[in-house]
Formats: sequence, structure tokens, C-alpha cells
Amino acid sequence: MTGAMLRGLRNPFRSATRGVVVVSLLALVIGLLALMIQATLASRERIAAMDQRVRTLIELREAGAFGTGGFGGDHPVGEALGFNLDTLAKALRIPHARHLARVDEYVYHPDVDASRRNAYAMVIGLHPGAALRAIGEVDYENARIIAGRSLGPADAQARVAVVGRLYARQRLGIGEPSAAALGDRELVLNGQPFQVIGIYTTQNDFGDNHVFIPIEAFRATYRPGDKLSKIFVTVDSVAHVEPVVADLKAIPEVDVVTTPEAVSTARTTLGSLSVASAYAAIVLFAIGAVLIVFVLMLSTRERLREIGTLKAIGASNRELVIQFLAEAVTVSGLGGLGALAVAAALARVLSRAVGLPIAFDTTMIVLILAGSIAFAALGSLYPVAKGARLSPLEAIRRE
Repeated sequence: MTGAMLRGLRNPFRSATRGVVVVSLLALVIGLLALMIQATLASRERIAAMDQRVRTLIELREAGAFGTGGFGGDHPVGEALGFNLDTLAKALRIPHARHLARVDEYVYHPDVDASRRNAYAMVIGLHPGAALRAIGEVDYENARIIAGRSLGPADAQARVAVVGRLYARQRLGIGEPSAAALGDRELVLNGQPFQVIGIYTTQNDFGDNHVFIPIEAFRATYRPGDKLSKIFVTVDSVAHVEPVVADLKAIPEVDVVTTPEAVSTARTTLGSLSVASAYAAIVLFAIGAVLIVFVLMLSTRERLREIGTLKAIGASNRELVIQFLAEAVTVSGLGGLGALAVAAALARVLSRAVGLPIAFDTTMIVLILAGSIAFAALGSLYPVAKGARLSPLEAIRRE
């Protein structure tokens, strides 16, 4: 048995050039296969999370406002229809308030800089810990930190800011977002210095051209009084959305906007990515299976006389099976090791390209291991079946 296993371990390298080429190709196929499967899983998880989150998110705008509504809305502070902290209090007092997971008030201020190519930006005041919802973003909570950190409870009274990737590049001169690039970088808003503590991205230039600061720092800097631009209400479950919406609509100074329609583009894009990744994974699996089956088929045909001789001197089918399995496992195992390097090198690149969390982690390693085992099993089928049926006399005649 040991001799059969050793022969199987040596066989892939009887032709060194072919062995290296096969292992290299298999490493590329397995690595890409694992990446495509993880991209498929990540996109489906993102769609599911988006559906659940968006279906329970309600946006309140000043009555008659369009889009962002502009800073300060359409009614001055003090009028009956003013969209302000009184509106927030009304939202918190509705009968179904026990169903509200959280209510976040936001204040916006347009920032225009004629010296820059993309002159328009938005300064957004929000409570630290609230979602970074960038104006114009399709998925309202898809702004993710790519350098530094987001606003936290300790920042409630601090002059700190989280900026979009486009804003960081065009206005702060930060080309590649990183904690080191942030350093002690500051920006000035309405004459007040703010330390930049993080950079986010929405994978969209318009959404990446904003500045998020704590709402109290915003009020101290821009002095909007008690005026608000938007209020976001998060309901604890889909079942409670309709009664909460009905109660919010009873507030005269607000327009109530639910957001499932707003994410249709993002859902379509992610759905297409999921389907494309799944098809790519199927194609790559087929390529890998054909590759290893063809190589071991060729190897078996080349060694028909050897197989016949082994059987003639008493080698059992069991020994031949062990030899073929060892050969298939060796080729696939080396391909899997190479796939680890391929996946480690490409995971971050693919993650940035598709905007999904595709990391070289335990899941990736498990996928690569599973791919290697699958290819080893597939590759051993032909030589095992062929060797078991082959008689010594037939092998000599074919040779």
C-alpha cells in the first residue's frame, strides 16, 4: 500500500514541465472559483440585508420639499409648518413609538467651492452612531468606512469629521485612503477647524462628496437654530411599518417617504453581480474539472504498460485505486496551495472592484479546500475505473 501511495505522489512530476503547468492552471482556477463563490454569497447577503433594512426605514422631509429639501427647508423657523425639533418630538410621541428602533435627525448645509472641479458637496450634521446616509446614494446605509473610523458616542461634542472618498481626494489631497494618510489632517468649515477621523465610500462620486460631523458641532458652527432638514425613522420590524407610516402622515409639516423603490437600482446591480458570479463559478468549476480529468486521463493512457505490469506481478485493484487517488490528491492539493496565494492576492482587488466584502479569510480557505477535494475526486474517477477494468494482457497489447 505504501509503495502504491508513493508512486501516486511521484507520478505528477514524471513530466516536470507538465506538472508545473497543470498545478499553476489549477491554482488559478481554484482561486478564482473560490473568489466567485464568495462574491455570489456576499452579494446575496447584501441584498437580503438591504431588503430587511430598507423595508423598515422611513424618511421624513419637510412638506413640499423635493429631494434633499435644501438647508432650512421652505418655511422659516417659528412658522406652524416649520420642520424642526418640534417635528422630531411629535414623531417620538406617536402611539406606535414603542415600535421605533431609533429616530435620527439630520441637518444639511451645501458647501460650494468654485476652485474645485466638483464644487458641490454637502456637510451633514448627525448624531454619532447614526448611519452615514449620503444624499444621492442608492442604498441609504451602504456608506462604509475605508480608512480611519466613523463617528462614535465620544465624538458628540467634538469637532471631528468623516469625509467621502471623492472629497478626500479632491479637497484634502488624499489619493489612497488609509489611516496613515489621514494623520492629523484637518478641514475648515465656516471658519472652524475639524479633524478628519475617517473616510467612507458609497461607490458613487456624488455620494462620496460629503462631510459628516456631529450634529451639536454642526449647530455650533452653522447656527441653524432648531431647524432640521430630514428625520429618519427606523422601525423594528416590517409588520409595524404601515401603522407607523400612518401615524407619521398625521404630522402636517412632513412628507413621509418609504424607500424600497429608492434601492431598486442597487438591488438590480447586486442581483446581476450575484448571477454573473454564480455563472462564472460554474464555468470555472467546469474548466477545473475538465483540466484535471484530462491530465489524469492522459497520464493513465501513457502508463498502460506500467499498470498492466503491476497487475501482472500481483498488484490488486485496491493498490491501483490508492495510487490514482494519491496522484489526484497531490495535483489538486498543490493546486489548492497555489490557489491560496491567488486568492490572497486578488481578494482585495476584487472587493474594491465590485464594492463587496470579499476577504481572504476562513471562508475563503474552506472554499479552496472544498474545491481541491472536489477536483481530486473528479480527477480520480477515470483512472480508477480504467485501471480496475484493465487486464495485463490488454495493457500490453494496447502498448
